[in-house]
Amino acid sequence: MSNQIRPVSRVFAPGDAIVLEIAIESAVTAFTWVLSTEDDKGTEVVVARGWRPKTGVRKPPSEVSVTLAPTDLAGFALDASESRDLRAGLWGGDFVVRLYNGKPSDPDDLDDFLATAELLDEDAFSVTDQGIAESAGTETGDIGSPIRVALVREGPAPGTLRSAPVTFERFHEFLADRWSDGEKYDDANAWPAFGSKPYQDLRDAAREFVGRATVTNFSDLIPAGYEEGKLRNTESQFPTLGKLPRNAKTAYLPGVELIWNYWLEEGMLVQTLNVILARFQNRRLPGRDPLSRFDVTPLLPLRNRLWGYAEDEVHRMTVRRRAVEYEYEYGFPLIGRAIPKTRTLVERRSGFLESFHQVLFLAHQYFKELDDLTVQADAFPLYRALRDCHIVLSQGTQNQYGEMAVAARAEFLVMQSILAEPQMREFLGGRPMTPYPEPWMDRVDAMKSIQGWTDTSIMNFNDLATIGEQLVLTIRLGNWADTAVNVAEASSWAQAFRAGIQQYAAAYRTATGVDLAREANTEVPSTLLARKLAGNRIRA
Repeated sequence: MSNQIRPVSRVFAPGDAIVLEIAIESAVTAFTWVLSTEDDKGTEVVVARGWRPKTGVRKPPSEVSVTLAPTDLAGFALDASESRDLRAGLWGGDFVVRLYNGKPSDPDDLDDFLATAELLDEDAFSVTDQGIAESAGTETGDIGSPIRVALVREGPAPGTLRSAPVTFERFHEFLADRWSDGEKYDDANAWPAFGSKPYQDLRDAAREFVGRATVTNFSDLIPAGYEEGKLRNTESQFPTLGKLPRNAKTAYLPGVELIWNYWLEEGMLVQTLNVILARFQNRRLPGRDPLSRFDVTPLLPLRNRLWGYAEDEVHRMTVRRRAVEYEYEYGFPLIGRAIPKTRTLVERRSGFLESFHQVLFLAHQYFKELDDLTVQADAFPLYRALRDCHIVLSQGTQNQYGEMAVAARAEFLVMQSILAEPQMREFLGGRPMTPYPEPWMDRVDAMKSIQGWTDTSIMNFNDLATIGEQLVLTIRLGNWADTAVNVAEASSWAQAFRAGIQQYAAAYRTATGVDLAREANTEVPSTLLARKLAGNRIRA
C-alpha cells in the first residue's frame, strides 16, 4: 500500500456528496489533506482541509474516508478524524486534492505548513452540470440504467513545464509576450536606427528566460501527460530530488544541462554563426571562402543583430571555457585548434560516457523483456546502472555547474534567433521542402553543405541535445543513491522515458554510426563524428 488520496469519481454533479478515500502507510503518523481550486484571477485558494490524528491519538488508521456534502464551505476546515459533513456544496469547476505528511502545529498557520510539508500524493476531480448525457426515454431496455458521460481532465494539471522548457520555440513565445505592446523583437521600426540595443535586448531576454528554468520536484522532469495517462498511479514510484543543501523552498536547481550545448556545438551551430560573423566583419578565414558575396542590407534588422553580436564578443563565453566544462561534467572532448589539451585539465568525468551508455543499452534490454510476455522483466541491472551514472554525474555537480549551463543556453538561443532571421535564409538558401521543425535549422544545414562539413542533419543533433538533456537531468537530480530507491523506480523511469531513450539511440546511430541498442560503446562522440566525416570525404 502506498500513500494515496483519491476521489471516488472523476466528475460530480452539483449537490453530489464528494467522497475522498485516503490510504496511508504505517510509517506515516499524521497527515493533512487539502482541497483547493483556482479563483477568477487564476490564484489557487484552499476550499477545505483536515488532518489526522486528533490530539491525544497516537496514530491514524491506514484507511480514511472523508465526505464533503452540500453545506457552506467558506472558511470551514473539516477535522478528518470525525465523521462530519461540510456545510455547503461545491460549485462547478476543477478541484485538486493533496495529501501531506504531518499536520500543522497551529491551524491558523496552514500556509507555512504547506510550504515546507512533504507532498505524499495528489489527484483531481471536476464538478459540472454540463457534458452529462442521460437516456431520454423511461425504459432502459437491455443496456441497464442511463449512462452519464462527461469530458473532464484526468489527473492534476501540470505545474512546471516538464519536458525541455528552454527551447527556441518557447523562447520566442516568451519574446512575443514580453514585447506585445508595440515593441516586437523583429519590428525594425521599434528600435533605434543604429546601435546595439536590438541585440542587447534580445540577449537580456534570453538570460531572463533561461534563468526562470528551475526544478523543484522530480515530477517537473517527467514527460507531460505521463502521470495523467494510463500509468498515473505510478507517480509515487519515482525518486525524489536529492537532499537540498539549503532551504527546500528555494527553487535553485537549474532546469537545463550543458549536454544540450555540447550536441548543438557538434552539430555546427556555433561554427555556422562564427563564419557568418567573420564575413560580416570582412575577415577571411583559413581555407575556402564560399561566403564572399555575403551582403547585408542596412535596412533590415539582421544588420543590428550581427553588429551587436560582434560588439558583445568580449562578454560571451569562449569555446575554450565551454570545452573544459564539457570535459569536467561529461568527459566529452571537442576537436579543434582552439581546444585546450587534455593534459591541461585538472579533472575530467571519464566515467560518464560508459555509465550513461550502459543505462541506454540496459534500458533497451529491459524493453525487450517487457515486451516478451513469456519472461519476467528484470529492472535491477538498469537500476544499478542509473545509480552508477547518478554518482558519476554528482561528482561533476560542482563549481561552474548551473551557472555555466544557464549562461551558455542563453547565448545559444541568441545564436538560433539570429540565424532564424528571414534575410539569413535569403542569402544561404537551403532546401525549402525539407520539414525543419524550427527556422534556424535549415541555415545550419545549408552552411554545412556550403563548407563541406558533415552531411548529418542538424535535426539529429537537436534530438540528441533535447532528449539527452531530459535523460541526464532525471539521472543527475533524481535521488538514485538513496537506499529507499530500487527497481520499482528504475522500471517507472524506463517506461516514462521509453520513447525518448529509443529516439536518442536512433539519433546517435545516425550521427555517429554506433547503435547503443546493441552495444554500450565507450568511444567519445567527437572521435566517432570525425571518423565518419573523414570517411564521407574519402568516398566523395
